[in-house]
Amino acid sequence: MRTIKWSDLRSQQRAHLLELMQRQELRRLPRTRPRDPDEERALSLIVQTRWQRWLETGKLRIIGPRLWLLRLGKEPEGSLDV
Repeated sequence: MRTIKWSDLRSQQRAHLLELMQRQELRRLPRTRPRDPDEERALSLIVQTRWQRWLETGKLRIIGPRLWLLRLGKEPEGSLDV
């Protein structure tokens, strides 16, 4: 009977998994378990705080009822203001 080290087997499996992920043949499934209510409240608070900070700093501008402008990254000098 052939013997193999557990660590070698795990590294082979990991390499195969990474190869499948790079070829996009293996995708993560969406979350099926509902979030904990405390976690849901915490995430909502984080999002609201981030949204408010973006509005105050000018990183986010509300252009219309369903249209926003979010400036990502650093802006070059003399960029056009929408």
